Amino acid sequence: MQHSRFVFLAAPMPGPYQGQTIHGILWMLVSPNNRPLGRGAVQHEVYARCHESVLELRANVDRIVSQESTVPASGQWTWRIQIADVTVALSSRSYLRARECHYNLGRFLEALPHAEVVAGTRAVRRDRRRPTEPSTPITGGALGTPLARPARVAVRPPYRLEPWSRDVS
Repeated sequence: MQHSRFVFLAAPMPGPYQGQTIHGILWMLVSPNNRPLGRGAVQHEVYARCHESVLELRANVDRIVSQESTVPASGQWTWRIQIADVTVALSSRSYLRARECHYNLGRFLEALPHAEVVAGTRAVRRDRRRPTEPSTPITGGALGTPLARPARVAVRPPYRLEPWSRDVS
């Protein structure tokens, strides 16, 4: 029988020099059917520190304070978990309804104490279309290094309406 588990992902994050990309380590809690339940709020520079953050989270389950809120731009719901006013975990996606958000937060909290901690990391790329594009940091990280999110700007030529002609001959 499979159980929920913590997996560690090596993902691109901005390096100390402009335009440089290095790999940071981020943990994610997944359900037995591999659906993401939640993720760490911070990317760590080394695997050992990321692994420690999972063990600290599990050791402090009784001190968890959860918060559900909406994303102002979309109106969708997300959740986050704090310990001593420090955000340590986030929902892995946003939800259309508050009850969906609340339900999925419950699944995360239910799986947290019993989840297996998988050793090693898996490499992931943030944006498969442009793997060399530098990432832009998300501000407000509590511990370690802030998370990175790829800059996704679609540049399209202006739309031109071609005159429609019909040959009637």
